[in-house]
Amino acid sequence: MPAPIRPVVLLGARLLDGRSPDAIADGVLLTDDQGRIVAAGPVVATSVPKDAERIDLTGLTLLPGIIDCHVHLALKLEPVHDQVQRSATDIVVRSLETGGQFLEAGVTTVRDAGYAPAGIKRAFASGAFPGPRTQVSCRPLSQTGGHGDEWTPSGTILTTEMSDLPPGVADGVDAVRRAARLQIRAGADWIKVMATGGVLSAADTPDASQFTVDEIQVIVEEARAAGIHGTFAHAEGTAGIKNALRAGISSIEHGDLIDDEGIDLMLERDVPLIPTFNINFSLMDEGRIARGEVPPWAVQKMGYLFERQQRNFRHAVERGVRVVMGTDSFAGMYPPAELAYMSQYGLGPFRAIQAATTEAARLLGLADQVGTLQAGKQADLIAVSGDPLAEPELWRDPARIVFVMQGGRVVADRRGA
Repeated sequence: MPAPIRPVVLLGARLLDGRSPDAIADGVLLTDDQGRIVAAGPVVATSVPKDAERIDLTGLTLLPGIIDCHVHLALKLEPVHDQVQRSATDIVVRSLETGGQFLEAGVTTVRDAGYAPAGIKRAFASGAFPGPRTQVSCRPLSQTGGHGDEWTPSGTILTTEMSDLPPGVADGVDAVRRAARLQIRAGADWIKVMATGGVLSAADTPDASQFTVDEIQVIVEEARAAGIHGTFAHAEGTAGIKNALRAGISSIEHGDLIDDEGIDLMLERDVPLIPTFNINFSLMDEGRIARGEVPPWAVQKMGYLFERQQRNFRHAVERGVRVVMGTDSFAGMYPPAELAYMSQYGLGPFRAIQAATTEAARLLGLADQVGTLQAGKQADLIAVSGDPLAEPELWRDPARIVFVMQGGRVVADRRGA
């Protein structure tokens, strides 16, 4: 069982509460024995209990914990000969390990975008294993031959069967409806839809639209009827992005080839874009390619998308599309780097922080619990060395995230280092 939570006072840091770019120079934050924030503000205006445990964060910047709305706890970029050796037990162990690593890196909440069973979120929520607050989507829904169909030209299907991840490949309105219900029965908080082809799948292209509007609409209907959080779409190609939006999808993941008509639909429906720069740069990493972790067809497709995605993201931001952080991070990746990418490609340092805190909490239906440093919310927070508004590049360096707290418990404390 986890140790009891003790009230603490965090002192000395610059405080960025997630709501305003105006930092409090000498901030203080108090937590209670339930892991909630009691007060956050300037030290001169805050009553600090004399007997409270004090943690000195002088020289650091205190922010809300990072919320990553697109991760894959169960997956890893690895050569095919390693993939086929993974059993269901191996996948569960990897998911637990990856969740712990993401939490230590300052990611206190995630939405898993496929292949982590609902038992993983329960394991983290129970405190039996350290990990982020987790929402899951179980197995993504895909048409036959789509991005979620693990078939390869040899006839081999590269998937690890798990009893609590129901099948997700379906065709036609009735079959798709049943596939959605199976994910909901398995404990999905969200339903993920493969609305286009993708980079890592062998049998399609990112331009290809997948599922009809009617098929996606049925998935949206089932999610609403069940009262789960919503639906989200892997959507890289232009036509598939618009199909998903017309069907009522909750968020667009990647959005690489979005055009102005797609942007119009996002603005009209207030649907956020989740850019996932992290996976794009990982797939183009020369070391990963040399080690066989990225297959040749993925390198070719990513080369086609790489600069287009950056250009289209910048245009979407200029037009006012709401952005939420999601990284598409697998095991062995570093999610916080996404803030540097978002900032670099048009969002700017403060809006990148909001994409990873307030906007992400809003999308996940957690705005009353996390995303800002305010009294009554969960004490999910990080402290970084330096000023992320003046130096957004610090997000690329794991050593700059010095302190992590989740629900009032200290997860990582690297101040001595």
